[in-house]
Amino acid sequence: MANPDDTPKGQHFLLSPECRTLTVLDLAKMRDTTAYNWFKRLRWHETEGEPYCPKCGTLRCHTMSRDRFKCTEKTCKAVFSVTSGTVFHARKLSFKKMLIAIWFSANSVKGKAALQLSREIGVQYKTAWALLMKLREAIAWRREEMVLDGEVEIDGKYAGGHIRPENKAEDRIDRRLRKYQNMKRLCALAIRQRGLGGQTFTRIIRDEDSNAAWAAVRDHVSRDATVFADEHGSYNDLAGLNELQRVNHSKAYQTDDGTNTNQVESFFSRVQRAYVGIHHRFSLKYFDWYVAELAWREDCRQVSNRNHTFQVLGKALSRPTSRYLCGYWQGNKPPDLIWEG
Repeated sequence: MANPDDTPKGQHFLLSPECRTLTVLDLAKMRDTTAYNWFKRLRWHETEGEPYCPKCGTLRCHTMSRDRFKCTEKTCKAVFSVTSGTVFHARKLSFKKMLIAIWFSANSVKGKAALQLSREIGVQYKTAWALLMKLREAIAWRREEMVLDGEVEIDGKYAGGHIRPENKAEDRIDRRLRKYQNMKRLCALAIRQRGLGGQTFTRIIRDEDSNAAWAAVRDHVSRDATVFADEHGSYNDLAGLNELQRVNHSKAYQTDDGTNTNQVESFFSRVQRAYVGIHHRFSLKYFDWYVAELAWREDCRQVSNRNHTFQVLGKALSRPTSRYLCGYWQGNKPPDLIWEG
C-alpha cells in the first residue's frame, strides 16, 4: 500500500509533507527547558551548545542561578546568559514563548502583523512589534555580504505617499505629476538572482535613479553576471558594468528571445500582497526591514518551516544587540533607513 504522505510527482512544495516539519502543536507540548536548549545550540553552535565566554572566548565557565554563566578566568570573570549581547538582550519573555513567536513569524508566507502576534501569544502590541522588528533587522543583515551571480534581474517598486482623491471629479488633480505629490513615496530597488536557491538583494531609495542602480550592481552583483532590466532610463549605465539585456514593457512583457524580468516582478507581487493584505501599510521609516524580510521569505520558499524557524533564530542569536531597537519605547529611535549614496 502506498504511503499517503508520499509527495506526488509535480506537487507544489507548500502542499508536501516536507514543508510542515514543525507544527504549533509540537511547540505547545514542548517544555521551556527544551526551548532553552535550542537557544543554546544555535547561540553556541561551534561547541554544540556548550557555553563559552563572549569576552575572552574560554570554555571554562560554570553555571549560576537563573540560567546564567560565569567565566572562571581570573582576568575576565564575565557573567552572561544565552541571550546576552544578542537581539534578545534584556528579554522578559520565556524561551518557549519567544520560540513560538518566531515560528508564527517564520511560518507566515507574506509576513506577520504585530497585532495578530500579540493576540496569538498573549503579549502587548508593543512587545510583539519590537520582537518582530528585531527579527527583521537581524534578517536584513544578510545583505551585507551578498553577491549575486549567473542571471539577475533588477527593477524598482514605489510604495507610500498615497493621497486620498477629492470627492468630486472636477476637484481632482493628476497625482502622477511631481508637483502634486507629497514626496513621501519611496522606491524599493530589488536585484533577484534567477534559479532555485537564488538570492534577492533589496535597498530603499528615494527615486529609481541611475546612481542607486549603479552602486547596487557594482557592490552586490558579480561582473560575470548577466543583468536583465526594463526600459527605465536609470539602468542605461549598467551596460558599463555587466552584460545588459533589456525588455520594453510598453510593448511586451517578454521579448521574442525570452528576455524578461518576471522573477523580480513576482517578488514585487509578494511585497504588494504583504503591503495590502497583511500590514495594510508599511511604515516608510522601516520600509527597508520589511522588504528585506520579504526577500528572505522569497529566497527560502522551498525550505521547511522547521528550517525557517532555525534560520531566524540563528540569525537573531548571531547579531549584536540592536542599537536602534533596544530601548525603543523609551525614546531610542532609528534613523531613516534610506540609501543616500
